[in-house]
Amino acid sequence: MRLIKTLLFASLVTFANAEIVNVSENIIKDTKTGFLWQDDNTAKTKKVTFHEASSYCKNLTVDGVKNWEFPGFLELFSIVDQKVYNPTLSKKFKNFVNDNYWSAKKFGHGTSTEAIVINFKSGAFNRELMVDKFYIRCYKKDEVK
Repeated sequence: MRLIKTLLFASLVTFANAEIVNVSENIIKDTKTGFLWQDDNTAKTKKVTFHEASSYCKNLTVDGVKNWEFPGFLELFSIVDQKVYNPTLSKKFKNFVNDNYWSAKKFGHGTSTEAIVINFKSGAFNRELMVDKFYIRCYKKDEVK
């Protein structure tokens, strides 16, 4: 529980100082973390299982940008704004669903069949079965800061 509180606090501090800007029509940048975020139509239409999410991100090309990654819990939670509700994302994000999005964080041990999702309506996170299908929003570290 202490770890979760620490993670939440760190994410809130990170977001409080972040500026979310458009890099292109379908890419958003968080200037605090330097992360680029996919914001194309598939971010609100594509549902995948946990195991499909990694290969989806690896093969994704958005506005000519390749080499996307499946975000971990901290990366994905860094774009949640706990001060707003429905959605808990910056208004710069145009393509989202107020629903669960996969993070690459497995729940529990290495053989777990559950992973952590974040809901962009409430900002809450939960564990879900990896065989279920949820939305995916890929990210990458920006080489040019």
